[in-house]
Amino acid sequence: MGEHDPSRRPFWHLRRRPARVASDVDEELRVHLEMRAEELRAGGMAPEAAQREALRRFGDLEGTRRYCRQQSIGKEKRVQRSLMFGDLMADVRISLRGLLRVRLLTLAIVATVGVGIGATTVIFSGINAALLRPLPYPAAERLVWIYTDAPPNKFRFSLADYLALQQQQTHFDQIAAYTDLAMAFSDGVTAERLRGRVASWTYLPLLGIRPVMGRPFTAADDRPGSPPAAIVSHGFWQRRLGGRASIVGTTVRLDGKDHLVIGVMPARVGPLEQRVDVFVAGRWEPPLRKGPFFMTVLGRLRTQSGRAAASAELRGINRRIFPLWRASYQDSKATWALADLKTRVVGDVRLMAGLALGAVGLVWLLACTNASNLLIARVTGRRRELAVRVAVGASRPRIVRYLLVESGLLAAGAAAVGIALAWGGVNLLRNFGLGYFPRVEEITLDGTVLWLLIGLTAASGLLFGLIPALHGTGGPVDDSLRTLGRSTTGNRGVRRLRRLLVGGQFAIATPLLVVAGLLLASLNELKRVDVGFDTHNLLTGAILLPAAQYGEPGPVAAFWDELRRQVAVVPGVTGVAFADGRPPDDVGNINNFNLEEAPISAGQAEPVAPWVAVSPEYFGVLGLALLEGRVLTDRDGVADGPSVVVVDRAWARRFFPDGSAVGKRLRGGGCTACPWTTVVGVVSDVKYEGLDRPDEGTVYTPIAERPLTFPIETGTARFRYLVVRTGAAPSTVLPSVRHVIRTLDPELPFSSVATIDELIAESLQRPRSLSLLVGAFALTALALSLFGIYGMMAYYVQQHLKEISIRLALGGTSGAVLRLIVGQGMRVVVSGVVMGLLTAVMLTRLVAGLLFGVAAIDPFTFAAVAVLLLAVALLACLVPASRAVHLEPAAILRNE
Repeated sequence: MGEHDPSRRPFWHLRRRPARVASDVDEELRVHLEMRAEELRAGGMAPEAAQREALRRFGDLEGTRRYCRQQSIGKEKRVQRSLMFGDLMADVRISLRGLLRVRLLTLAIVATVGVGIGATTVIFSGINAALLRPLPYPAAERLVWIYTDAPPNKFRFSLADYLALQQQQTHFDQIAAYTDLAMAFSDGVTAERLRGRVASWTYLPLLGIRPVMGRPFTAADDRPGSPPAAIVSHGFWQRRLGGRASIVGTTVRLDGKDHLVIGVMPARVGPLEQRVDVFVAGRWEPPLRKGPFFMTVLGRLRTQSGRAAASAELRGINRRIFPLWRASYQDSKATWALADLKTRVVGDVRLMAGLALGAVGLVWLLACTNASNLLIARVTGRRRELAVRVAVGASRPRIVRYLLVESGLLAAGAAAVGIALAWGGVNLLRNFGLGYFPRVEEITLDGTVLWLLIGLTAASGLLFGLIPALHGTGGPVDDSLRTLGRSTTGNRGVRRLRRLLVGGQFAIATPLLVVAGLLLASLNELKRVDVGFDTHNLLTGAILLPAAQYGEPGPVAAFWDELRRQVAVVPGVTGVAFADGRPPDDVGNINNFNLEEAPISAGQAEPVAPWVAVSPEYFGVLGLALLEGRVLTDRDGVADGPSVVVVDRAWARRFFPDGSAVGKRLRGGGCTACPWTTVVGVVSDVKYEGLDRPDEGTVYTPIAERPLTFPIETGTARFRYLVVRTGAAPSTVLPSVRHVIRTLDPELPFSSVATIDELIAESLQRPRSLSLLVGAFALTALALSLFGIYGMMAYYVQQHLKEISIRLALGGTSGAVLRLIVGQGMRVVVSGVVMGLLTAVMLTRLVAGLLFGVAAIDPFTFAAVAVLLLAVALLACLVPASRAVHLEPAAILRNE
């Protein structure tokens, strides 16, 4: 290359700043003008005249000066960029060669930091989809959920509420209502229970959804008496309807009635429409009373700023219609309110999501700390090499840049591992969180998540690279040049910094382990909760009776009687019963009621409790103990007979702690004119609202009293759970039970089949998953902390081999030397654990809402975590210390 090639740095080249470049240009122009003036003076011209003539002949001096400055500055920048790029490439090549020579260290840093980056990216992708990303609907910020606000409860709307709101509101562009219910589908060959949604015709327009085929609902479809219309989901259309384009205009059989298919939903829908198979037009008849409260109401505000006015209007409408329905609803304090639709969709996962992100973020931070510790050890061993570089002319910033390039390469390698883990982890999270984490279908590595990954990579490089780079380039050059790497005892500042980093690792790991321990203890307490009966060999499943075929009491009663009779004679069956709810967290109805002996004052909220409709055999099949009075019989619930209920012990203690509940009377559902219902018996407690909920009592009603149809005119079916007690494994009896149902009616699906033990295990899935997730992060943090303390002690022993050998040669005992070495490490561990325990005291209060049966500051858990950490850290310290005291002192001293 030529001598002016900018890709090479001449030995005399110095970086010139813009002011220096301008000065050089000015100097060159001045010299040129002086030379021209000198020629003119030599020709006999006076000095002043020669100067003026030189300027005249030169032309535009200022323009030339600006042009030359621009050209020189531009060239300087190009030269500097070229030189900088060349330096960077040289640093990359040298760093790569250096890292390949220490493959184990490189692999350890890349793997641990990569796991931290990948895991953090995966958890953030879930939080981004659920909490940060707007709902995938047009102008989603104006979508709201409207509900009945009766603190501390938030109820859905009744049909009376929805119709009044629809007629009187003025602050919403549109409102819509829907309710979800199971539907029976049959195509003549198979029967299936579908997830259906009965919706007003405004539902799809409000959310900005248009069918990909056919048309949406219209106001005509909502009118009572109009032909039943349905829009099927894209998945159901492909799975059950063959994906035929001609399906629009044909009929599907839902709940025993033909429904006209008017459209097919898009393949990609929002979180509200996920897992819904079919949408049916809501043909609602005017209600006769305020309740029941079964409708979810949505609204689209006219303007985002009109939220306050809309809230005031909701309260006003509620006050106006309250007197109209006072006979069936007396809670005058209950009002209407609104909240962002996103709040309704997301639910209460913020604490769980924050805990998971905090845990994985701490693991990433711990991995970076561990990497920094390793690099400090590496750069300490290279101080002589770096000092030589300084001695031959390299500046400290130049050395720091070289070391940061090395850490940047490690961070890039960790990012590659993180991307691979994130790619697989996102798919795992979609399946792992399905059913209890919102919007899992939207989890993806989008731009926001990728920017986070880039930020984590850059932060990782700085976190574990900057401290070793600054520390390793400090200190006098002469001292570093005189250092002999094998015999050095190490710089005091290096040792102090490494102790600080290792102590920080234990301070990070301790609260993670404490939280994991609390969650595991909470899960164990949940497993020990008594459901209230023998759950062994209990099979359950749901059956829908289409109203089209079973609209009259006679056929309904005949079917249930025949089903009970035929299932009871199946080999292996020891008992058969029916209910509309099942333990531990599937209650059929939460109903309000008023006690005769303790009436609620006018305008006050009535107490509520789970109301489970059961057949008389239910108590015996589950094995509930009769504590007082009697259980239900076949005579209860018949037409014109007395209204009776059975309550459990928790209900009796709640309302009649000082006396018997038998014989007491109540009215349910807010009805003030209905006949009194009498309590005829008290049985043992059963969990229906979840294992973690307190026992506030359950009311058992005769299942024959249940209305034939739900208060929506959509062909809704009768619904019951079949409960079967078996003498053998339920799986051996299930095929025969299915055969009985198919024989009675081949169009009836037998769905949601599960044993009670499986339902209990399913109810524990969420706390179990969270415990395993945080526990995995905590164990990873523990492993990294142990790796850090082991590395620190191994480095300490290596640096002090000479002193250790001298102590042993002079008569020091192995035990004393061992205690000295281990004491160095355990002091660091103890300080970190103490700091971590103090941090845990503050952090565990944030997760108190996720715990059951365990205090946020549980002494046993805190003590167990401290003992565990100290024990395993002691082992990690003993290994290098024991190896050191068993070496031959003479051999060590001979080699020094």
